[in-house]
Amino acid sequence: MNLPILAQSPKWIAIDKPAGVSVHNEANDVLHLLHRQLGVPLDKLHLVHRLDKETSGVLLVAKDTTTAGKMAEQFQNHLTEKTYYAVLRGSLPFSSDWLEWNQPLSDKAEGRKNPQGMSKDRVPAQTRYRITQANKYFSLAEVRLLTGRQHQIRKHSALAKHAILGDSRYGDPKYNERMAGIYQTSRMFLHAAKLVITFEGATLTFEAPLPEEFLRLVHQ
Repeated sequence: MNLPILAQSPKWIAIDKPAGVSVHNEANDVLHLLHRQLGVPLDKLHLVHRLDKETSGVLLVAKDTTTAGKMAEQFQNHLTEKTYYAVLRGSLPFSSDWLEWNQPLSDKAEGRKNPQGMSKDRVPAQTRYRITQANKYFSLAEVRLLTGRQHQIRKHSALAKHAILGDSRYGDPKYNERMAGIYQTSRMFLHAAKLVITFEGATLTFEAPLPEEFLRLVHQ
């Protein structure tokens, strides 16, 4: 498998990661695939940030530790702009204004029974969203992260009773199985569409096109 390259320089690579591809710790993860595809030594490839295996979209990989550190610092200090799209279960009203989910969350991977996690572990979390398209079955949400908790969008949408379609951790497994059978896809419908980051005085913007299957669901 060759990964779609959005842009690259001598110091970094931006890819459109497919859903189902792990970023690390697997034989065919992003780093191993890039190593084979571009011939860059494995020890020169460093993840700047993470995407869940089930999530598609913009992923930034550095080619040296100095670049990785400088870029990762932007994420840690919440200086990046990250835009996602998600197909949510159920119909939500169109919203041109940004709305917000702000329930505190734990910074751990939790489960559908308690997406917020234990109360002692919860920390502030802010997710802004607006509904751009919808039908009586699904809603397409544009989402921006103001904080970076683990599985934040997945948890907040589940707490709102509109879990991301195909989310096996926080969604209803029977519903997901039924939808996978009807629409012949079992992916999780969360996509990292845009990343804006400052590096060495320049503003870098990376965009990954919205997968066709997202629009097919909301246009039916």
